[in-house]
Amino acid sequence: MVCIALGTLFVWLFLPEQAAGLHLWLSEYLWRPALPASVLAASVIHSAAVLIIACPCAMGLATPIAIMAGTNVAAKQGILIRDGKALERCGTITQILFDKTGTLTQGAPKVAALKAVADKRRNAPVLSDWKEILFALTKPSQHPLSQAVAKHLEDTALEISWLAWKEIPGKGVEALRICPASGIEETFRLGSLRWLAQIGIDISEVEDFASQQAETGATTLALATSKKVVAAIALRDRIQPAAIDVLQSLKKMNLSVSLVSGDQQQTTAAFGRELGIASTHAEISPEGKAELIAALQRQGEKVCFVGDGVNDAPALEKADLGIAVCSASDLAKESADIILLRSDIQAVPQALILARKTLCAIKQNLFWAFFYNAAGIPLAALGFLNPLLCAAAMGFSDLVVVGNALRLRFRRFQSK
Repeated sequence: MVCIALGTLFVWLFLPEQAAGLHLWLSEYLWRPALPASVLAASVIHSAAVLIIACPCAMGLATPIAIMAGTNVAAKQGILIRDGKALERCGTITQILFDKTGTLTQGAPKVAALKAVADKRRNAPVLSDWKEILFALTKPSQHPLSQAVAKHLEDTALEISWLAWKEIPGKGVEALRICPASGIEETFRLGSLRWLAQIGIDISEVEDFASQQAETGATTLALATSKKVVAAIALRDRIQPAAIDVLQSLKKMNLSVSLVSGDQQQTTAAFGRELGIASTHAEISPEGKAELIAALQRQGEKVCFVGDGVNDAPALEKADLGIAVCSASDLAKESADIILLRSDIQAVPQALILARKTLCAIKQNLFWAFFYNAAGIPLAALGFLNPLLCAAAMGFSDLVVVGNALRLRFRRFQSK
């Protein structure tokens, strides 16, 4: 702009006749303003007009004012967006991965069935106090499935002192105690059948039970000693009331939707059929979720992950856009780009729609800012705009950009 202004100064100063001739020829098609009588005055006035009209205020305001308006609207709708970059990435998403438990489901599973493994020789449970042990194992855990089991067995009153208790993310819990009868240390585990099978425990006694429950969408956990399974617990969660409508809205936005869960294949597939999701990924560990996102990103996908648990933190961090729902853990919220303060997931498509509209407003602002300069600078250089008009035009361009961004505040972004 400085070079153009200096060029204008020199042309009107050293080639006044040619510059005036071009001005008069164009005035036949535009308008005919009065030119300064002095060559020096004309050169200074026209070069000053170029500098004034080229002031880049509108370009500087184009993006931040739209982002400010967009994040303000999002906050009023219970959507907290971490920064402007997150909002911009939100508008480029092509694939959305939903965690199942606590995200598409209500996060309050209930025990659907219990099964004790019987000792075939005595026709009695292998472990007589398995319910008490089950309650003691799950009581310290904050996982929704563990809490559901503990609540179901809360009438069980037996104090069990563990020598060691720990929770293994994505797998289950395990604890060590001294057996009262024999005085021998024994390890008890409660977790997924897959995990127990991986560490060498025979799960054949409860596989049929787990398969039957999986067809109904229930998740099966097993209680095992260091050698064998002693009981199985089936838990079932209900889907969010608005989940199906939300997924349909996302599909209408031409987004690919997938369900990701640590549950076994049958259970995940049953939930997928109920929700209308064809693409499901079962038996995925927390690290596996991040690896799945990385694989999709290598295919050119822009991935959004929606989750709620501590186990979802790696996936939320790895995704192009991480969304933590209202009930999310503190670690999940810390890893997410967007936090939903409302209890339903209707805010997910609303956030994406708002982001797309915000990006559209940014592009519109940039277009008008460039168009204003592209049209105004030649007119100012050729003497059709005096500095006063240029100052007014510059202020008007700022108002146009701000007003266009503020239109976001007066629109409602619904998921339907």
